[in-house]
Amino acid sequence: MSVVIDKCMCEQKRFDMLVPIAKEHGLDLRGLAKVTGCGTHCGWCVAYLRRALQTGETSFSVLLDKEHL
Repeated sequence: MSVVIDKCMCEQKRFDMLVPIAKEHGLDLRGLAKVTGCGTHCGWCVAYLRRALQTGETSFSVLLDKEHL
């Protein structure tokens, strides 16, 4: 079974929509979290958002370790 992780589950916002917002407004991870709410609830998306902002990758098939803002 293949799992695809491509969004913040708490806010139901896809990473491919969040990365352009961050780039357009010059937001880092904390700034993006403040604007969108992503990463401020359960925290499972933080590692994925961090990687997405660094690499542009927006869909993941591996479980990353949970991180905090």
